[in-house]
Amino acid sequence: MGIKIGIDLGTTFSAVGYINDYGKPTVIMNKDGKPMIPSVIYFGDDHPIVGEEAKVRQTFGDVEVASFFKRSMGQESFSEYFNGKAYSSTELSALLLKYLKDLAEETLGEEITEAVITVPAYFENKQREETIQASRLAGLNVKTIINEPTAAALAYGINQTIDQNLIVYDLGGGTFDVTVVEISESEIKVLATGGDHSLGGKDWDDRIINYVSEQFYNEHGIDPLDSFETMNELMVQGEKTKIMLTNRTEIDIPILCEGIRETYTITRDLFEELTQDLIERTWTLTESTLADADLSWRHVTDVLLVGGSTRMPMVHDYIEKTIGKPPLKGVDPDQAVALGATIKANLVEEGKAQKPSFSLASSRKVTDVMSHSLGMIAINKNNTRYINSIILRKNQSLPAERKRSYQLKTHRAANNSLDVYVTQGESNEPSECTVIGKYIVSEIPHQTDELAKVDVTYGYDSNGVIHVSAYDTIEKKNLLVEREDIDDNLQWLNEAPKEEEFLEEKVELSIVIAIDLSYSMVNEPIQEAQNATREFIDKMDLDHTSISLVGFADKAAAFIPLTNNREQLLAKVSTYEQYVLNSSLGVANAAEPFTEARTQLQGREGHKYILVLTDGLWRDQSEAIRRAQECHEADMEVIAIGFGGADEQFLNKIATTSENALFTNETELVSSFSKIAQELSDNNSLQMKKKSGFLNIFK
Repeated sequence: MGIKIGIDLGTTFSAVGYINDYGKPTVIMNKDGKPMIPSVIYFGDDHPIVGEEAKVRQTFGDVEVASFFKRSMGQESFSEYFNGKAYSSTELSALLLKYLKDLAEETLGEEITEAVITVPAYFENKQREETIQASRLAGLNVKTIINEPTAAALAYGINQTIDQNLIVYDLGGGTFDVTVVEISESEIKVLATGGDHSLGGKDWDDRIINYVSEQFYNEHGIDPLDSFETMNELMVQGEKTKIMLTNRTEIDIPILCEGIRETYTITRDLFEELTQDLIERTWTLTESTLADADLSWRHVTDVLLVGGSTRMPMVHDYIEKTIGKPPLKGVDPDQAVALGATIKANLVEEGKAQKPSFSLASSRKVTDVMSHSLGMIAINKNNTRYINSIILRKNQSLPAERKRSYQLKTHRAANNSLDVYVTQGESNEPSECTVIGKYIVSEIPHQTDELAKVDVTYGYDSNGVIHVSAYDTIEKKNLLVEREDIDDNLQWLNEAPKEEEFLEEKVELSIVIAIDLSYSMVNEPIQEAQNATREFIDKMDLDHTSISLVGFADKAAAFIPLTNNREQLLAKVSTYEQYVLNSSLGVANAAEPFTEARTQLQGREGHKYILVLTDGLWRDQSEAIRRAQECHEADMEVIAIGFGGADEQFLNKIATTSENALFTNETELVSSFSKIAQELSDNNSLQMKKKSGFLNIFK
């Protein structure tokens, strides 16, 4: 089967691990006996030199050195020139990965082709794709890529037996990630992730460098950063000072520039003052991520520190001051990510370790989330400007996908196509998001007498990499989808949209059907209500509709969460009569269904409806009206249907509009539900228009 390795591909330091003969994940030492390899490459010799020797060359001021290139992953404009050749960040990463692969093969005496590679959780699509490409260039088959905080949580939590909510605070040399993880007996589940791939220990180094440079400039009128040799020396001194201030309270930094020699003292207090905003930035991101997980600090069991920069005393002090207890100890912050990647590498296929003596709790599932929302460039409902229309919101479990359906007019002699600009980002403003590329769905068959119908599926795979596929629902075949990279000129996003060819898109519907199950519904009323609900379900297009069933009387209960499984829905409808006969939810109407319905619909994309059927008076009408209005404010449309002893004025108050309040009789329930289903289906399409690869959604 071969040895599978785990690689922490770091900004400043990297590491590679394997499962040893005793079944324990172990980081491989380099020839100097160190587990962490500097992510530095020296090009001054015939062949590139990676690691410790390259770092020493950098310290001596050699200019043929590449470092911190991971921060530029995904940037088309980035390149560094050595010995007359241009290197992209992908190619530089490949050289580093090849070194780690060779180190593992030399140590273990076996050819290695399979690995799990780590990436910052906040890496976007292009950065993840280029990490995979770099691995291939290095001769590695990537089993998967895993987010760095998730790998660290795996290293810590794989043998934990106590249920807990953990914050993984990952401050490396070049990136910061924060992840909220739920650890249980059966699963290690990421709840939310956040961070900043341009914030890391280097920024703390830079504050020292800039402070010393400013002092020198103020005294001598010379900027030492204008001298490459002096700047290089200050970079080394800045990092060294940061590290030494972990155990000391002050450090002297010597500087020599244009024959002038000075020494400046950096105290720990001064260092923390210079970098206070950086530590506060990490904490702002931490609290935002905790909120994304719908948790508060009282739900947090511990904070796990990952990354060498977390050794700074200010990190420990800030955490203890904020949460009232120190962060976790016992996990090496430098090695945790590589060890977690190693465990993951040996769980990918078999679900258990290669070495049976290492207890990997093989039944424990590892679930990660998407770090960025996935969307597309569209046009607002007023047809006045471009917007980012989010398709999949961040922090959904991976893999994740969502289908959109389009109808378009085709031409016999043309290569009919559909173009979409895909984005990553949380804002409605396209300029504040990353445009991943233009995805072209081509070779759509011409339809003579009707519109062509195409389902486009947008999603993330288990690596957090975007995929787009398309299917012709008339011809029953997959369509060709190709991605084109775009240039940086997106000036047209600032222009007013122009009228072009119209498309039609099916919108996702989420519907909660809330049925009165009080005793007044016994016999014919509940039987007609069941028939009406069955009719409604049968008429809805469940490819684009999810339905939840809620019953209420003196209590309210969700009988089935939002689903598009017709058989499950119909089976549950058949049980309603027994609930009434047995008074399972009570006999009167003391409860309201809106709180439960809102819980079901919260965070759903597309149109959201609550369909309420009742035949009697509700005990606490004011509370029900208040809860219904909360649903209205959350863009959940309430349709209220009453018969028998229902209060018509009350129906008007809980319905979104007076048109949504219907009073009928039990013999008309089936036809009433049928008409509502037809109305929702007819309105379940958005006018869209296609022009040079963007779509117009009239929401």
